[in-house]
Amino acid sequence: MGISLSALRAIELFAGLTEDELKAIVDVGKTTTYRQGDVILRKGEQSTEVYLLLGGQVEVVSELSEDATSYIILGAGQSFGEMALLDAGPRSAAIRCVSPKAEIFSFGRDDLLTFWESHCEVGYKMLFNIARDLGFKLRIRNLKQEMEGA
Repeated sequence: MGISLSALRAIELFAGLTEDELKAIVDVGKTTTYRQGDVILRKGEQSTEVYLLLGGQVEVVSELSEDATSYIILGAGQSFGEMALLDAGPRSAAIRCVSPKAEIFSFGRDDLLTFWESHCEVGYKMLFNIARDLGFKLRIRNLKQEMEGA
C-alpha cells in the first residue's frame, strides 16, 4: 500500500517535517492492517518497534482480559511503542485493535536510528515530538489515577 503524504502529515510524530523529509522516511517503515480484536502488542514482551496509526483505533490496556484496565483509546495520527526507541525495555501495556480495522505504519528501532544518523534534523524533530507525546500520555495517566483515588 502506498502511503499518502496527507496521511503522514496527520501523524503527530511527524509534526514539523517537510515534504521531502516525509518522503524519505516512508522507505524506513512498513504498513500492516489489523482487524478488530487483533492483539498488536502484549505486556511484557520485548519489542523494538514504534507504531503510528494511519487509520482506525487501538486500545491500550493493562492486560488482555475481560476486566483489564483501559488506559486510553488511540486513533489516527497517534503513536504507541515510543519507549522502545528510548529504552528497548519490555512493553508496559498491551495494545489491541478496537475498530473494524486499523492501518499501522511501524519502524524498527535500529532502522529508525540508522535513518536519523543520516537525517539528524528529522531525528531531532521526531525525538522532540516523542517527548511531547510521552508527556501528554503521562499527564492523562496521572489525571486518571487522581480521579480514581478521589
